[in-house]
Amino acid sequence: MPRIQTVTSVAAGAVNSNLIAGSAFELPDRNYWGRLALTAEAAGESRITVQVGARVHLEESSVSRANRIPILPDDILLDRFPCPANKRIVVKARNTGAGANTVFLTLDLTPA
Repeated sequence: MPRIQTVTSVAAGAVNSNLIAGSAFELPDRNYWGRLALTAEAAGESRITVQVGARVHLEESSVSRANRIPILPDDILLDRFPCPANKRIVVKARNTGAGANTVFLTLDLTPA
């Protein structure tokens, strides 16, 4: 089961168009089920959008401000969402706060 784990800083008022850009699994080579766990820094206000191909699975949702790597299963935002082969997985972060915000992400992919 592939796992993508990242820690990314998003500047105040900025958007990171894909937290997993450049990952070997951003464009999966086979069908997977995704499980996304995500937290952010306590001081910020992050909004997360998850899209696979043309399908939006989570739109502009706030996340836990736990300020740590996600703990499973406590910090799961999405469970068992389809990630078809050759469809780009996009996890977009928008910081609506006044300062930079760190986002902690864990994405597990289980073969379908």
